[in-house]
Amino acid sequence: MKSDKNVTFDIVQSWLDNVAYSHSKSVHTQTEYRHNINRFCQFIKKTPEQILKEYDAASDREFKRTYAMYVRGLIGSLLQQGFTTSSIKVVVAAIQSFFKYNDLPLGHIPTAKARVVYHNRDIKREEIIEILRIARPRDRAFFCMMAQTGLRPHTMCELRLKHIQPDFDKNVVPCKIQIPENIAKGEYREYFTFMGEESIKHLTDYLKTRSNLTPESYLFTMHGSEEKLDPKSISHRFRDAIMKLKQKGIIEYDQKKEGKPGTVRLYSLRKYFRKFANQAGFEFVQFWMGHIVSKGQEEHYRPNDVEFHRQLYKEKAMPFLRIEEATPSEYDKSLEAMKQNYEKRFKNQEQQIKILQAAIKSQDAIHKEYEEIQKVKKDIEAIKRTQEATQKFILEANEKTAIEFVRSIREEAKKQKQQKT
Repeated sequence: MKSDKNVTFDIVQSWLDNVAYSHSKSVHTQTEYRHNINRFCQFIKKTPEQILKEYDAASDREFKRTYAMYVRGLIGSLLQQGFTTSSIKVVVAAIQSFFKYNDLPLGHIPTAKARVVYHNRDIKREEIIEILRIARPRDRAFFCMMAQTGLRPHTMCELRLKHIQPDFDKNVVPCKIQIPENIAKGEYREYFTFMGEESIKHLTDYLKTRSNLTPESYLFTMHGSEEKLDPKSISHRFRDAIMKLKQKGIIEYDQKKEGKPGTVRLYSLRKYFRKFANQAGFEFVQFWMGHIVSKGQEEHYRPNDVEFHRQLYKEKAMPFLRIEEATPSEYDKSLEAMKQNYEKRFKNQEQQIKILQAAIKSQDAIHKEYEEIQKVKKDIEAIKRTQEATQKFILEANEKTAIEFVRSIREEAKKQKQQKT
């Protein structure tokens, strides 16, 4: 069936409106689709209107083969430019969608199994602290909130003050953030998430810089304006902070190719939330991040009680999402380090005590040995005195015996003399 030549309208906008009507109303998706169909039109050097006119003039078979060849040519061109398989699939999906919604036939288009390459690494808590330290009040509040709520940048830019009231006005911690269906990605469903004490503090500081706030005021606005913040603008601010910290040698950052994602980007904060909030359980983290539950799971079985979610977030997520305060795991590490330090000191003291005890024992042994030596010395002196007394006695005895012997001889001689006379 050929198109009605009398009907005039914006072909691309009509296509995008129909995609939004039947699938997703995401502004981001519409922007990407428009960009990718323009990329295709530039490649074949034709407008969307010219494509429709060609279909009116050509046979289905000829048109089908020609445009399938064009799409395959674009795939080859993108590969040569260094596009990843997953990026090319996004471009092809937009082209196929345009042809489908305009009832245009399309021949064989090769499909490839996309291998997702994650350019961004996990961002460290210490790195977030450094980013917050150099950021302006608005950006500091935005970055901290994103890390502690898991919200997408586009969703955060659509938030109004009424979406965090009345918890924010009453300083309720954690503070509930209501995400209505019209600002959720694809308008899939309404949901809510929470933010911790640090996010509340930074957001409060930022809102003090603004005046004439009402419940309808956007939570984050362009500087000097009440116009809502542009996601690309805050993404650039985040990258600026990263580059400053890279120059100072504080953050490691790498960008393999111009136009490709760097190893650290704004979405790294959302990844931080998913990693550290996971203590609360995968299903609940998915809910707080606005994800649709995987196929086969019954979403309506998940508790929707706000207070149940609040308590779960408070006990299982918020302690691990702290940025400027120690997390439970870090507190445990600190205690363990203190314990090891005390044990080391105790062991050192035990060793010193053993050394002192050994020294004391050694001194006791020396003392006893000294006493033994003194005793032996006294015994030697006593023996020496005995020997001296014995020698004296012997000498005296010998001297006395000699005198008596001489005297007896003299007397015997005297007697003999008298007998002769």
